[in-house]
Amino acid sequence: YRKTHEIKEHIMNKYFLPFLTFLFFATGCENSIRNESTDLDSFELQEFSSELSYDLGLSKSSTDAMNNSLDRHGKRGKYREPGFLWKVSAEMSDQLTDDEKAVLFEKMDEKDISIFGNGKRKGGNSGKKGKKQGSGIFNILSDDQKALYKSMMSSYKDKFKSLRSQVKDGAISKEDAKSQMRALKDAMQAEVDALLTDEQKAQIEQNKADRKAKQLAYRDSSKAVMIDVLSMSEEQVLAYDNTKQEARDSASALFEQSKNGDIDRETLRASLKALFSERNNKLESIFDVRQLDIIKIHKALSLRMKKHRSSKGSNGKKGGRSKG
Repeated sequence: YRKTHEIKEHIMNKYFLPFLTFLFFATGCENSIRNESTDLDSFELQEFSSELSYDLGLSKSSTDAMNNSLDRHGKRGKYREPGFLWKVSAEMSDQLTDDEKAVLFEKMDEKDISIFGNGKRKGGNSGKKGKKQGSGIFNILSDDQKALYKSMMSSYKDKFKSLRSQVKDGAISKEDAKSQMRALKDAMQAEVDALLTDEQKAQIEQNKADRKAKQLAYRDSSKAVMIDVLSMSEEQVLAYDNTKQEARDSASALFEQSKNGDIDRETLRASLKALFSERNNKLESIFDVRQLDIIKIHKALSLRMKKHRSSKGSNGKKGGRSKG
């Protein structure tokens, strides 16, 4: 029995205890590295950093450098301020290796995503915008008005659904459906206007103006940081502004032609695609290699941040704003 016990103890001391010791130190070192690399005061930034580090396979030095940038420019809620991602992107341009950048840009390159935007026109009658406007109106209604408004929206929802079904079944043409759709929207707007008091209409217009002013201020502040981060010259800023304005004016003219029936939808789509492709080429020619690298990193981080916030939103968590 003693001999058997001695053999077991010998095996324990020779093999098992060294293994446990190695496992303890390995786990401790790993936790120490992780704690050093992810000491951020925002849970959202912490998650964003972890996802980015894992997806890109960042080295410890790259992860530390990235987290230092996120902490320096984003701590105490500063990641919600305009231009946050521009500041981080400029530093990551120097910190990331070429291989790490290649992984960061992989999805953009696969999908041929332009670093200067996708050229889609903001506004229009998108469902999201309509929903936001409807909620803005609903918030200022009295209880009696809310009941009428709900009934009204439900009725028009059924009418719009019926029109779409008729088009799908071939009962009416798309052109006839468009005409009837416009008539329904005009009728719906007229009923909404009749429901509102003059004071409520004035409040809605003021709310719209306030939102627009806030958006413009945010955009201008973010642009100012971009100009500073990229060290853009006065000539570059002027060329940048002129190129974007020319594209906006041309796009507005195309939409007006489509609205008047001068061009069909396919022609509009092809013309816009060509217009924004030309615009992006002109914009790219304005910047040097380093500036373009920072712009591309900023675009990639913006897309990832947007995806990160969207995924948290779908799980019932609300992420902070970080567009810049």
